[in-house]
Amino acid sequence: MGKENEILVLGGGISGLATSWNLHKAGIPFKLIEKQPETGGVISSSTVDGTVLDFGPNSLRDRDGSIRKLAEEIGLKEEIVEISEAFKTRFIVRDGELQSLTPSLKTIFTTNVISGKAKWRILAEPFISKGTSEDESVGEFLERRIGKEALEYLVDPVFSGIYAGDIYRISKKEILPKLAENEQKFGSIAMGTLRSRKEKSEVKPVVLTFKKGIQQLTEAISSKISDYILNEEVTGVRKTGNGFEVETSKGKYTAEKVISCLPAYSLSSVLKGFAPALSHALSSIDYAPMLSTQVIFNTEGIELPRSGFGFLIPRKENIRLLGAIWKSSIFPALTSEGKIHFTLMTGGAHDRDILTDDIQKVEQHILSELSELMHISSKPEFLRSKLWRKAIPQFHVGYEATRLEFKQAEAANPGFYIGGNYRWGVSVPDCVKGAENLVQKIEA
Repeated sequence: MGKENEILVLGGGISGLATSWNLHKAGIPFKLIEKQPETGGVISSSTVDGTVLDFGPNSLRDRDGSIRKLAEEIGLKEEIVEISEAFKTRFIVRDGELQSLTPSLKTIFTTNVISGKAKWRILAEPFISKGTSEDESVGEFLERRIGKEALEYLVDPVFSGIYAGDIYRISKKEILPKLAENEQKFGSIAMGTLRSRKEKSEVKPVVLTFKKGIQQLTEAISSKISDYILNEEVTGVRKTGNGFEVETSKGKYTAEKVISCLPAYSLSSVLKGFAPALSHALSSIDYAPMLSTQVIFNTEGIELPRSGFGFLIPRKENIRLLGAIWKSSIFPALTSEGKIHFTLMTGGAHDRDILTDDIQKVEQHILSELSELMHISSKPEFLRSKLWRKAIPQFHVGYEATRLEFKQAEAANPGFYIGGNYRWGVSVPDCVKGAENLVQKIEA
């Protein structure tokens, strides 16, 4: 089955959908194979009594306009909701209290998140001798540059929030390539940042969502290409004379080109017979689990700071909750009148127990932590969680070697391409951009 000149795209998360959409625009025939009845992977939204809940990504940081461009192409331009100004203030918990941070250099000196001694240590950064150009963990790198206290209270909570990661395992070259480069080039990350002044972008970066949540994006793409989506599970891939044979739960398809946007662990198992070295490299990619909990309260009796994205919690605080996003502050239009909506995050690389613990007990535990931090005495009106067992791929130290495996496998098997968040980056915009670049390469 399958036409020889048709490209087979494996996996219907945002990477596979964006790849398929770009092929569709370019007039290149394709089929998208996805085992779940719904596409979108970890993008998952629903609406409860007028409040929009996102159990996966909660907002999209569109730096270069590629998300807005995609939204326009699929008819979602009018559905975009931009973030309120509130998002510029973030809070970090120190000694059980919320302390504010704004994205300016001044805030480092006015904040109570770190002590005076830690502030002086940050100021000393340009005078610290540079380390090795070898890969090392983000933790080792930044502890050396800015000191342990700033690392524990400023860096750790941010990386737990974005990557659900352990800063002493994730790679500086993967996560902070520019800073790592600046240290080598200028001997200081501060000096490097000042010297390599931001290139002025043509496009204003915007943080956004959609009126019905992020899933509106994946649903809109799916409806545009629904004729080319097969709901089948990929069970194997093998090389044939002039291309590839993809075996699924319902049959076999042959194609000259195959683009995998499957998660690393899924691709690993279908490649065993075809590319054992690649299969092994893929199976070693670790994924952190994440529990997303949506909580809605009545506004009475709850005082939210006037502005704020939410708060993050350093692991040093010994609080299980990783952080909270104040959805009703950042996207007020998506919360029904008289309600306050929080997204709570628990789990990550430091908390694998989330995979086996009783979720209801976890919910009660993190709810009491939230109530204590935010001085809430009322009970929530609504509470629902979703556990992502493999939420975010972890770019551990030495990930360069894994990337090399991808390149070697593609070189040895022309027409076979590897995409997805463990290759292109963990954010939705990273995946959209990666898909666009890959299809341009195929066209060329």
